[in-house]
Amino acid sequence: MHSVMEKHNGKILLITPFAKVQRGNSLTTARIKSGLVSRGFQIDLLSLEDLNWREQLQLVLKQSAYYLVHGFHALYFSQVLQAVPALRDLPIILTTTGTDIHYDLWGAHRAAVRDCMQTVRQIVLFNDDFRNKLLAAFPELKDKLIIIPQGVYLETGSLKTRQELGFSEDDFIFLLPSGLRAVKNIELAIDALSKLHQAYPVVRLLIIGAVIDEQYGNSIINRIKALPWITYLDEIPHDQMAGILTQGDVVLNTSHSEGQPQAALEAMSLGKPCILTAVPGNLNLIQAGREGFYINNPVDLFKAAQTLLNSPILRKEMGRNARQLIETRFTPQQEIDAYSRLYEETLGINAVRV
Repeated sequence: MHSVMEKHNGKILLITPFAKVQRGNSLTTARIKSGLVSRGFQIDLLSLEDLNWREQLQLVLKQSAYYLVHGFHALYFSQVLQAVPALRDLPIILTTTGTDIHYDLWGAHRAAVRDCMQTVRQIVLFNDDFRNKLLAAFPELKDKLIIIPQGVYLETGSLKTRQELGFSEDDFIFLLPSGLRAVKNIELAIDALSKLHQAYPVVRLLIIGAVIDEQYGNSIINRIKALPWITYLDEIPHDQMAGILTQGDVVLNTSHSEGQPQAALEAMSLGKPCILTAVPGNLNLIQAGREGFYINNPVDLFKAAQTLLNSPILRKEMGRNARQLIETRFTPQQEIDAYSRLYEETLGINAVRV
């Protein structure tokens, strides 16, 4: 038997804003590419991090017969369409990733982002909230919108001990896996947990993530220098994250908005209850009171954190529910199954699988 793309004999080009820097977009595209290659698709990857990406794109378009282009993040991909208009002649799938829906579509780049969405054949969203938000403003996009939740995949790396991370067995560790940029609202966690630490000296905050916005990142790093109960680990290779997340007690996401809080979901897959801001991208991921809590401000976060700190039975139950949620709704196999179907439908393939 032949694989899907052997039968079709054509390549697919993935275009991502980031592939080298470890961010949500880079992890998503790497996971999707790996999964689809395993299903028999022939895929090339181009990253906009490369300074000469325009020249690279023009070259690969001449050298290869691509049957499909898959872009990530509407604003970044709109720049690709503007730079290389020939792409508009190919079938295009666009995966939106968060800030393009929450900010770019409503700000100074609205026209470019909307043009991008009108140009592509299909638009992948992570949840129904994004679909409703888009349809309210642009009902003409209705037939293009497809919901595919991200799959959660953590490599099995070496486990770290609490001592190796600078913690004791008695510490209660709140995990905040997040790059340092303003939309991530790191100060919300610091403000709320500072008060909790005063009441419960065992409280610790572990922040894991690269400085993405230098000015914002420096302000956070300078602030926590005077707070020894907060540890900042900078960027950690993804294959080592499981070994670190395992040592935490509760995972936080304090963002102003999200695409889908991949790092929080990864911790949840390890049985960690969550506390999430009640914002687009986080909303409707969990059932409040079952896998964790939604919060709106420092007072809410203080109360939710205090509840989990003082309730080991509830913490264990929510952690178990969190793991079950990931195993039910956010598996890589479900994600790749959905993209495989989408690719085949877009290409018009009645594929015979290996």
